[in-house]
Amino acid sequence: MNKIITISLLAIILALANDAAAVSPNSSAGASGKNQVQQQTQTVNQGESDQIQTQNNEQTGGGIDQTETGAQAQQDEDETGDDQADEQNKGKSGEVKTNKQEEKVNNEVAEQRRSQVANAVQEMLQVADRNGGIGQQVRVIAQAQNQNQEELEVSLQNVQNRGGFARFFIGPNYGEINNAQKLLEQNREQIEQLNQIKNQLSNQSDAQTLTEQIQTLEQANLEIENSLQNAQGGFSLFGWAFRLFSK
Repeated sequence: MNKIITISLLAIILALANDAAAVSPNSSAGASGKNQVQQQTQTVNQGESDQIQTQNNEQTGGGIDQTETGAQAQQDEDETGDDQADEQNKGKSGEVKTNKQEEKVNNEVAEQRRSQVANAVQEMLQVADRNGGIGQQVRVIAQAQNQNQEELEVSLQNVQNRGGFARFFIGPNYGEINNAQKLLEQNREQIEQLNQIKNQLSNQSDAQTLTEQIQTLEQANLEIENSLQNAQGGFSLFGWAFRLFSK
């Protein structure tokens, strides 16, 4: 009887031990599975968070890049516009500067020519003083040459100062050109008279002086005539009409 009881107790104890062992692995497995699920969830959440952060960074960076690119493009466009404006201003400034330089040169040439003619007239007047009656003819011509030269220089200056815009549409100043050509014709006639008077002078020194002054007057007239011809060159839309009206 005791053996039966002892065997029964051992069987019960073994059964309880087996149940306990079965429960323990299951508990461990459950805990392990639970931990694995939590880790996977954290990993997924972390991945989504990283992906969202990356997308935000890309969008933010892209926006900044686009903004910076647009700003740079606008700046480049502004700088290009400024450069073009500078080039245009330089072009206008260069044109004005060229016109002023040309005007300055023309004025210097005119003053030099006036001075040469004035000196020639003074020499002619001295010849007139030394030659009595024939000298009076020399005096009249010398004074006429001096006056004509002043009028010629004024007319030539008016012709040269006409702007390029006006020359393109209505041509050069034909009124002043015609007036200058008339004065030049008068000068040529007077110079021919001086050549005749020169041959009548008995004083060879005075004749030589008169010859030299005649050459000075002829040179001045030639320069003015060439300048007038140059001024009539170039194309103009309605210059032909103004030329007809100016005659």
